Amino acid sequence: MTSNNYPDLSSLKHVSAQKVSDHIFEQLKESIILKEILPEEQLPPERELCSIFNASRLTVREAIQRLKEEGLVEQIRGAKGGTFILPLTAKIHEKTKESLINQWDEFQDIFVFRNFIEPYTAKMAALNISEEKIEELHQLNNQISAPCEREEFRSNDVKFHLKISEIANNIYFQNSVRMIRTKINPALDLLPFNEDVRKKTYEEHQFIIESIEKQDKSTAKKVMYDHIFGTTNKLEEIIRE
Repeated sequence: MTSNNYPDLSSLKHVSAQKVSDHIFEQLKESIILKEILPEEQLPPERELCSIFNASRLTVREAIQRLKEEGLVEQIRGAKGGTFILPLTAKIHEKTKESLINQWDEFQDIFVFRNFIEPYTAKMAALNISEEKIEELHQLNNQISAPCEREEFRSNDVKFHLKISEIANNIYFQNSVRMIRTKINPALDLLPFNEDVRKKTYEEHQFIIESIEKQDKSTAKKVMYDHIFGTTNKLEEIIRE
């Protein structure tokens, strides 16, 4: 109790009013960051977005305007026009690297959280696996094995990790992995991409799939930890350059 005999409510935080357009903006931005929508792909038309979000055209336009201001989309007029996702540029990479350096303590907290959550997610997936889900994991990893561009590779990598969280059959793991990937994906875009990276990722994913398929929860946990820990080390090398 406080001196006024009221409960201690020091854990409560200030709140701020958030417009509907802010919620729409955040959801669309998250989908772009997670590569669920790739560069040069087109967002659904305004009318469809209004239906998806149950919002007015004005509200949807406000959200798209914010995406434009952040350099994530461009709008093209005409018969073949629409709202298109912009490719990543050197300027965006430089801005991401600067943010990574300035907020490294926060990123380290996220990576520590990831090092705990994703291995346990793989462990849970090993306990809940089915032939159908194993086939889905193989299909996703086969897409990584085929020659592809960076953006497609990053998209398939995200889908692979999100699929494992889905197989774990725990909404808290699923939400946590999605949140983690939303936070770190811009940083992961700084990592080099070439054939060796693609092949190494494919091989490490195969080890994860095999351990999950065998329902070897201890190995699944370990190989997932080794896989994501190496990524953290590579990012540390980048910010020290």
